[in-house]
Amino acid sequence: MSTTTTHPPAEAGRSRVRTARSVVALLREPRWAGALLGVVLLAVVFCLLGRWQYHRHEARQARADLVRANYDAAPVPLADLLPGVTARPGVPLAHDRQWRQARVSGSYRAADTVLVRNRPYDGDNGYEVIVPLTLDDPDSGLVLLVDRGWVPAGATGGAPDAVPAPPAGRVEAVVRLRPGEPGLRRTPPPGQALRIDIPQLAGRLPGASVVGGAYGVLASETPAPVTAPAPLPRPDPGIDINLPYSVQWYAFAVVAFVMLGVGGVREVRRRDPHHVAPEPGRLRRRLAGLGSSLAADADDEDELS
Repeated sequence: MSTTTTHPPAEAGRSRVRTARSVVALLREPRWAGALLGVVLLAVVFCLLGRWQYHRHEARQARADLVRANYDAAPVPLADLLPGVTARPGVPLAHDRQWRQARVSGSYRAADTVLVRNRPYDGDNGYEVIVPLTLDDPDSGLVLLVDRGWVPAGATGGAPDAVPAPPAGRVEAVVRLRPGEPGLRRTPPPGQALRIDIPQLAGRLPGASVVGGAYGVLASETPAPVTAPAPLPRPDPGIDINLPYSVQWYAFAVVAFVMLGVGGVREVRRRDPHHVAPEPGRLRRRLAGLGSSLAADADDEDELS
């Protein structure tokens, strides 16, 4: 029967201490000092990437919380969400009021409809339909840009086949307020836009006092038209993969140091062939003993046969 050589726990502990000291001594050598510097730099990069992903997680979470709090809040007059809008049409929309519902009334300027290009919807490409709404009391004379929804691209791809007309005459509507989008310098086809760039779209309405701090995404309107663009869906925050990615990058930083330590231990053992290995753990000892017993049983069976 075979036997397994073990070392007393005290000797195993001293062996670990000697190994650790030998690994630290390696770091005084130029090659290993360079390896340590490389690992430190790599860990710093990993930590920065982890922090970047965590900030993206926080931004995504904040956006989801804002939509959750504001999207279904009770509608209020436009002036309550944009105080001073009558005196200063360009008053900006406060961040915490994005997606809030505002009650407005007035008449659409259907002739000034603008189509915003390259807007996806349920996997298809199309256009969002922006129609100016001239407000009546108490914001008489102001013009609010209203995103009435989405229409698919037409057969040619250069324009939709049809754009449903807005209701004629006076309408009462509920819109969700959104800040304008940054513009692009490219020139779109006539009657179209690349972004919901409020100053650029306001320039197409000479003489009109356009609300410059926000536009409205249509939630409902009375009277309802016979046909209408597809309503824009509720914002989907999507799957939050940024937090797991952040943890992963921080774990990579730890693993980099672990790998350096493993490499150092192997180098110490390679240089010292008489190195005493630490005592195996309890599970490893049991597995080794089980293997020895099975080998002995197999030898006994061979002798009996």
